[in-house]
Amino acid sequence: MGLGARHQMTQSRHTGSHALVHCAQADNMAPMGLYALELCQLGLSDKKCAWLGSVLETQPYLQLLSLRDNHIGHTGIRRLIAPLARVCRKLSVLDLSGNMLQSQGVRILAQFLVTSGQGLETLDVSSNGVTAIGARDLANVLVPEFNLSLKHLNLNMNQLEGSGCEAMGRMLVQNQTLEVLTLSQNNMFDNGCQALFFGLESNTTLKSLDISGNFISHVGARSIQTYLQSSSTHTPTDNQPGLQSLNVSANSLGDEGIDVLCGGLSTNRHLIDLIANNVDVTDNGMQHVCKVLKAGAVNTPSLLTLSLRHNYRLTRNSYAQLAEASKANHNILRIAADLQFEGWDEVWTKVEMILIRNTVYAMERYRVPLLMVARGRILLRDITHSTSANSTGIYSLPIELRRMILIALDKHSVLTRTQHISALNIACNPANHFSTKQELLAAVLANDYAFVHEMIKTVHS
Repeated sequence: MGLGARHQMTQSRHTGSHALVHCAQADNMAPMGLYALELCQLGLSDKKCAWLGSVLETQPYLQLLSLRDNHIGHTGIRRLIAPLARVCRKLSVLDLSGNMLQSQGVRILAQFLVTSGQGLETLDVSSNGVTAIGARDLANVLVPEFNLSLKHLNLNMNQLEGSGCEAMGRMLVQNQTLEVLTLSQNNMFDNGCQALFFGLESNTTLKSLDISGNFISHVGARSIQTYLQSSSTHTPTDNQPGLQSLNVSANSLGDEGIDVLCGGLSTNRHLIDLIANNVDVTDNGMQHVCKVLKAGAVNTPSLLTLSLRHNYRLTRNSYAQLAEASKANHNILRIAADLQFEGWDEVWTKVEMILIRNTVYAMERYRVPLLMVARGRILLRDITHSTSANSTGIYSLPIELRRMILIALDKHSVLTRTQHISALNIACNPANHFSTKQELLAAVLANDYAFVHEMIKTVHS
């Protein structure tokens, strides 16, 4: 039976508040129910959750429920969890940010994750007054024994502190599904950062981590360095090699912290996105960043995006060094910075030209292997059993010369010699068949395939 979609939006008279309802409707039949329900900034209280719970009792197809910025406490969430557990078994996104759940409400959610929330993939409980107790309750159930579905967890703007982050670190040792973890503004301090990254050393599934605004200094940065250095032993062929995006913004890292962090990045094999806005770095610290960018000329993978905004102690000299260092790096695709000095446009134009060049290189790393194999199927085909008439023109040239013609397609030298050989060998053998472009690219690029795939995603983002 085909399903269509009917959308209905109701806008509240209160500024900024809204109720958004998406309905699933069978063709030529009565509505089957909601698949998305957003009731944000409507002043929903625990008492009103009783009414909402009765509505949820009739919605077996609900996939997204957003109750952001209301006044729901632990009593209200208990009234909602019961129908969610009994009826809404397809729920995959639950947004409860900006409420008053506190640790009691999070404990109820943790029980839900164990008993009935096996399909839930995204949970947002940011800004809910959650303490270390609530963090421990969540951490205890986010292990393979109890939950194998949650991929995104947002605990932003709570009160986890060091002990709560320690619980998160212990959870990461065992967790095999979580991909995005947001812990910004949780009073983590250095001890919490150390505990978190100690657990992260044993984790290969987490892709994105936000620890911005947590009073982390160069002491905590050393644990990040240790993690980056230890995880560099992961081979690039791993399906999930380690953390790819890290946000350390609004922490007091200073030049010493940046130096320590760059020490880990120098051996990095997986981190491609670093956000270090407002970390109190000066020209001295920028020198260490430039060394990392220069190292990216020979290290693969390396950083693809770098953000250094709101670092107001940086001078023109720092950005001139940044432009010069980027020139040697053929991988970096995005740089964000605040240039507040006279003549900034001249410096930034140089950076932009380098980023454009690298974008072209990234596209070539995707295009050239496909082109070499496609043309190689023709130029290198076996003609020993063909008529002599076919041995004219391009086929009269020596085979090595024809191979050189194919290699010349890589005019920017974006592929390695080994990758050239792989492409030519695949082209020569008609038995090599690939169902998708991705399979062919993986065969040619080998260990670099995952990195090139991320480059193309960054280019198109």
